[in-house]
Amino acid sequence: MKITKAIIESASRRRVPDQRLMIGDLLCRGLALVVNPTGMTWRFDYKPRGTDPATGKRFPTQSVTIGTPDSHSVDEARRAAGDMKGQAKTGTDIAGERRARIAASAEKRSRTLDRLAEEYAKALPKRPKLRGPGKLSAAHVAAELAHVKAAITDMKAGGKAVADVGAADLRTLLRVNAEQPGAARHRFGALSRFLDWCRDEGLIAVNPCGLIGKDRRPKAVPARQDYMKLESLAQLWKVAGEAEKFQTVHRDYLRFLIAMPCRRTEAAKLDWADIDFDGAEWLQRGSVTKNGDLHRLHLHPLALDILRARHEAAGRPKAGLVFPAPRSGKALTTFSTIKAVLAAKAENEGWRIHDFRRS
Repeated sequence: MKITKAIIESASRRRVPDQRLMIGDLLCRGLALVVNPTGMTWRFDYKPRGTDPATGKRFPTQSVTIGTPDSHSVDEARRAAGDMKGQAKTGTDIAGERRARIAASAEKRSRTLDRLAEEYAKALPKRPKLRGPGKLSAAHVAAELAHVKAAITDMKAGGKAVADVGAADLRTLLRVNAEQPGAARHRFGALSRFLDWCRDEGLIAVNPCGLIGKDRRPKAVPARQDYMKLESLAQLWKVAGEAEKFQTVHRDYLRFLIAMPCRRTEAAKLDWADIDFDGAEWLQRGSVTKNGDLHRLHLHPLALDILRARHEAAGRPKAGLVFPAPRSGKALTTFSTIKAVLAAKAENEGWRIHDFRRS
């Protein structure tokens, strides 16, 4: 039957529930109008060229949907079918290629930044450190993932396919954090490492962060140069022993920080097992250092005196926290409170506990 506009309109009126009607076109072999209870579509059927080596028979008939009578007129459907017929004669598997494109498109859409960030969270703890031996610390992993998710949020690209992320998204990230150079560098760097992982997993061909010129990338924030003079340190040393709200552990902890170039969390987690009294050394395990590397620090005589006094008072234990919290017995964490008590009695202003480390 030669399909015409009148036949299409008649077929539309004759649609009934639970019944499917196919009308083949006399002028274009393989083209048919499929009439379903809820709509109509143009379909082209063809036989792929060649035979199946396993059976010696021709491959089964394949079908490709062209569109609907609303999207394609009769003549347009015939032209589309004619083009497909020509491709089929050259050996092209039209239906197979279309299915592959649809599957690839669906897979691409499923690879959103939010979804891949969750997969990255599972893979990151297993990855080696970029510098030095061993795996990444739990703290580093948590910080890295937080920066990645913050970067994705800044770009408003959580639902975007990773393959579609481009320079425009990265410029958005840089604009949002223009007034926060530290955050910009952390987020851009973490996002770049995340996209490196995506590239290594075969999800993208190139890391788009490389599209941003070096002059536009966030620069490292200059290291703080704050330090305290000896007179100021001496005054804080004295105040630490006079503060009424301080217990002995608080006094010793603060004085130890004044005497040693260490971070407050490193001192808070100091264990007797890490102290070599004879060699006057402190072995900092990778689990407590910021970069996860093992360090050895020579103990200043002032720090050594504090440790020896606490060691004697504690009964010379071989292990355990040197500065346990008075109530919980766990590592000290109330750094802000400790600093506030000290600042209330100190004459100095604008200082931080971390300044001790550079003094």
